Amino acid sequence: MKKATTLALVLLTGATLAGTAAAEPPRGPQPERMVEHMSRQLDLTDDQRARLETIFEEQGEKMRDLHDETRQRIDGVLTEEQRAKAEQLREQRQEKWEARKDKWKERRDQR
Repeated sequence: MKKATTLALVLLTGATLAGTAAAEPPRGPQPERMVEHMSRQLDLTDDQRARLETIFEEQGEKMRDLHDETRQRIDGVLTEEQRAKAEQLREQRQEKWEARKDKWKERRDQR
């Protein structure tokens, strides 16, 4: 049960964090890191590791494409002023995320 929960958590986290815009630098767990974590937890073979890494990479691309399409569709509904404000809000969220990420990294490095 614990392995299934761990696997589900890894997959959900990867799927959630893989949805970044293609132009932005990658954030969150990368396929290699996710596979490494799963390998430690599930004692994967080399073949399984390679296949899972491919799956994560393909899924990440699909999610980025979906994210970009969704953003374009939303922008198509908004007025120019609303698009500008939405972009400003996105930038503010990004700044907050970066601050939280830095704080988490500092805490992790102190361990």
